[in-house]
Amino acid sequence: MKRKILIITNPGEKGDEHYCKGVYVDAENYKSYFATPYGGYWSEESEILHLDKPTKLRVDQQISDLSICEFSIIIFCGHGFYSSSSDSNILQLNLNERIDSIDLRKNSNKRIIILDNCREVSRDYITDGVILKARAFSESLSGMNKLHPESCKKYYNQTIESCKNQLIVSYGCDIGEFANESSTKGGYYSSSLLKVSRKLVDDTIDSVDLKKEYFTASFPKLHQASIPLVEKLSDNEQNPQIDKPRLSKSDKYLPFIIIT
Repeated sequence: MKRKILIITNPGEKGDEHYCKGVYVDAENYKSYFATPYGGYWSEESEILHLDKPTKLRVDQQISDLSICEFSIIIFCGHGFYSSSSDSNILQLNLNERIDSIDLRKNSNKRIIILDNCREVSRDYITDGVILKARAFSESLSGMNKLHPESCKKYYNQTIESCKNQLIVSYGCDIGEFANESSTKGGYYSSSLLKVSRKLVDDTIDSVDLKKEYFTASFPKLHQASIPLVEKLSDNEQNPQIDKPRLSKSDKYLPFIIIT
């Protein structure tokens, strides 16, 4: 299966009061998660691409290249806002350029988009897109040695193949809200999403007979599980949201966890 993860980051300018150090923590944590067997056993060298403060042209090119992928994940961590004029999230790519998050939906096939940025409402949007590392996550799950990386990758891909084409987009906060972060743990949403995912693996791994079956959990399920943690951390000031297809109960959502 042709698959790709695109991680886009922009913490702002170092030394500025709005600089968000936790953005890079998020990037490293996502890389660590997806490289694990239960995260899909992605190759950091060939399947995960991290673009830090990229040009809009570079992002557009990478999104175009995703057309050949059956499955892709796009993650943005950094600064942004919600444009009332375009009715969409606007992502700050670098000091001088930004992109409408709608553009990340192009050539989607089967895709998960994770947007961990502020959604403060603004009418300011210029349509041409121009405007005037140690890892915090360590592998500590008690049952990790029971997992079979290649089997996890195999059944992860098989689960994706059994899913209908679909686009899932999650937002770290609601419209009009700010996305909070910890400089050591990362964004409230991203860190909570990965925390509940690892906990579900740890809680489930001993109950699955890995010789006879495998276990998966969908992205919408993990997104929903992360919401109470984010609400607690932010004192109910940050409320994650999600866009997803209205699938029938017989259809599957794209996976975020695999155990085998």
